[in-house]
Amino acid sequence: MPEKKRSHHKKVNDKPATKKIPRQNQLPGMEDAKMARIENLAFDYAELRDERVALSAREIDLKTKLIDEMHKQKKTEYKRNGITVKLTVEKEGVKVRVKSEDDLPTDITPAPAPNVSAESLAVDSEG
Repeated sequence: MPEKKRSHHKKVNDKPATKKIPRQNQLPGMEDAKMARIENLAFDYAELRDERVALSAREIDLKTKLIDEMHKQKKTEYKRNGITVKLTVEKEGVKVRVKSEDDLPTDITPAPAPNVSAESLAVDSEG
């Protein structure tokens, strides 16, 4: 059965380049096989740590863009089709939740167009 595509799960092609740390093969006759294992695990750990750091930088960038857009739209909370975004006040941040595919409604509709008129934006200065 083909998988459903979800528009809110956009694939980003700007993945950080994973750098492999150069490794030296064990030379014949060397007795330090346990040391080689430690070194390989250390390299694996360092590579994974570097990937995490790069992802954290991307996460911070996207978080800042999302907070800026929420401010631009004058929203402190947004909910639609299983997506919830809340700005937190105590420390400027954002909480995002996306329900699993099983929990999403099957009749997902596009966001309604804003219905704003000049009269609705008028401010009563006499009140």
